[in-house]
Amino acid sequence: MRRFRTTTAALAAIGALAIGAIVPMGAAAAPVADAAVPAASPDHSPAVVVGKMTGPKSTSATDTRWRVTGTDLGIMWDNGQGEILTAFGDTFGDWTGPGGGGGDWRSNVLLRSSDTDLTDGMAFDSAVEDAPGHAGELIPSLKVNGQEITTIPTAGIAVGSRQYLAFMSVRQWGAPGAWDTNYSRIAYSDDNGETWNSTDGPQWTNTADGQDPFQMVAFERHDGWVYMFGTPNGRFGAAHVARVPEAQLLDKAAYTYWDGSAWVAEESAAVAILPPNVAELSVQYSDYTGGWLMTYLDENLDLVLRTAPSPEGPWSDGQRLASFADYPGLYGGYMHPWSDGGDLYFSLSQWEPYNTYLMRAEIDRDGTVVGPNLIEDPGFERAVDGSMPAPWACTGNCGIDINHTWAYGGTKQGWMRFNAGWIDVHQDVAVEPNTTYTFTGFVVTGGTPAEGSIGVRELGAGGATIGETTFEAVGAYTRYSVTFHSGDRTAVQAFVGTHLNGDRWVQIDDLSLVKAKEQLPGLTVSVTSDPAAGSDVVRDDVVTYTVRASTDSATAEGVSLAVDLAGLVDDATLDAASLRSSLGTPVLDGSTLRWAGAIPSGATLELTFSATVRRDASRTDSNLVVTTSATADRAILTSCEGCVTTLTAVHYDPRKPRPEFPDKPGKPDKPGKPGKP
Repeated sequence: MRRFRTTTAALAAIGALAIGAIVPMGAAAAPVADAAVPAASPDHSPAVVVGKMTGPKSTSATDTRWRVTGTDLGIMWDNGQGEILTAFGDTFGDWTGPGGGGGDWRSNVLLRSSDTDLTDGMAFDSAVEDAPGHAGELIPSLKVNGQEITTIPTAGIAVGSRQYLAFMSVRQWGAPGAWDTNYSRIAYSDDNGETWNSTDGPQWTNTADGQDPFQMVAFERHDGWVYMFGTPNGRFGAAHVARVPEAQLLDKAAYTYWDGSAWVAEESAAVAILPPNVAELSVQYSDYTGGWLMTYLDENLDLVLRTAPSPEGPWSDGQRLASFADYPGLYGGYMHPWSDGGDLYFSLSQWEPYNTYLMRAEIDRDGTVVGPNLIEDPGFERAVDGSMPAPWACTGNCGIDINHTWAYGGTKQGWMRFNAGWIDVHQDVAVEPNTTYTFTGFVVTGGTPAEGSIGVRELGAGGATIGETTFEAVGAYTRYSVTFHSGDRTAVQAFVGTHLNGDRWVQIDDLSLVKAKEQLPGLTVSVTSDPAAGSDVVRDDVVTYTVRASTDSATAEGVSLAVDLAGLVDDATLDAASLRSSLGTPVLDGSTLRWAGAIPSGATLELTFSATVRRDASRTDSNLVVTTSATADRAILTSCEGCVTTLTAVHYDPRKPRPEFPDKPGKPDKPGKPGKP
């Protein structure tokens, strides 16, 4: 699809190549614990990026498999045969960018997918090809500006084994947001999209003033009808609706139009069901909500969602799904037909990278958007220069690159780089207590391989890690996730960071932190000792340890504990007879004490044992270290206080302390001799 808008987001000159330079490390202190957690901006985007659908770095590598290097739209429908057919707009094999343009131009292409698991992106299995490894044009166009510059698909539907594809014949492109069409028409295919009849279907010819309301349409099939929702050409019109018996979809005379109170035969009687500005409609009937869903681009250039009990309305107020501020140049949000159970998946186009992304939002049974992305500025697109924008912050050397060929989505991504120590990019995020969340981000690394991690930790300098997933050498953008439980916290710090042992860089993009679909219980573990951790002990002292574990589950939860005693028994003798457990039976496995079983709801496992400090303890490593780890069948570890407990053995001298004398003792007074007055 050709460029329809000018990007309004401010873009600074790229200047020096930030990722290629190393500057002296100035580690920024992490926020203190009582620092305010920034609230989300008014135009925050609830939806998250799941994966790139087309172009370089896409899930199916469409650039190398079918020469789909730059494209847009991604209109999806169920072909009735276990596949999703996806039609794209103007497509380029030799994409030059930014936006539509380049060599190997096809006005439209079609890819097929049987991917039923959309949680990790949408994979394509095949394409309609005109040569091996080359997606072919479905509907030809003259490619002559002022006559017919292109033919763009706007909707697809299957009835029986026949596929139907609505397209608009674009006469010419105009000012941003405006273009002129000759007509809209319905093409059809009886071989799963391999070949199309694009000349014989019903046609809605545009009016002289360019205001025919069905130049760009969306289809949905329900209760024996195919509903056709339409807007005029361009992005400034209202929405209208017509319907036709599904068996008569190619008979224009069978269509009726909603006039505000009834379905009538005259197209001229159709009334607006939504006021301007409505552009690039996608409509679905949702079994989950028992009503209708509509997405479109509004006057703010945001993608919004409306709901209604029937096709003609009344339609609810718009709810933002994706903001132009977070996804500059966004357009064409088309819902995936297999969205289910509150997961609303849809394609989203972005102009400068000129490709499509699979997005996800969550809705409840009323169609209300819930469980939003809690990360602010998830793709760093709000940055105005190479500096890291608030509320993002850095530990060490980091910044923003402005280059769509490096980014995963959009034109920007965050980077960090140095050669020693620890560096990270982080953001403080408000969360609900006792709630399960998933933090996700796309990561690529370069330079010296080293361990890195994506995770969440407590607020404040040196905050304890709550949960993390590690990575090392990542040669291409890869999606990493960590699921964690908030425990009693109301805020956490989300981070991506890396340890350094040489010149290393990490790039990150499109991060999200959302409430998990499956809410899991939290597991809390604590370890104490008597004497307390950090104390000095001497030979023959007895140290007693207590390990406690509990969950906040309403049912019994399977839990496993492993207490590593290797750092204890090298300096102390374990008293096996002292081993006690309030639940189940622990097992001593070499130098590891293990416990596995179910902890009932409301109960606390208490495991105790004692060890006697050996006489030679102060002559060895002197440290009595007990390390505890915990896993559960369902519960997520929320905290493990004292799970590394250390005491220090010091030398014991049984002799009484010698009396202290002054450095220069004076002459003692003689007994009985009074002092002089």
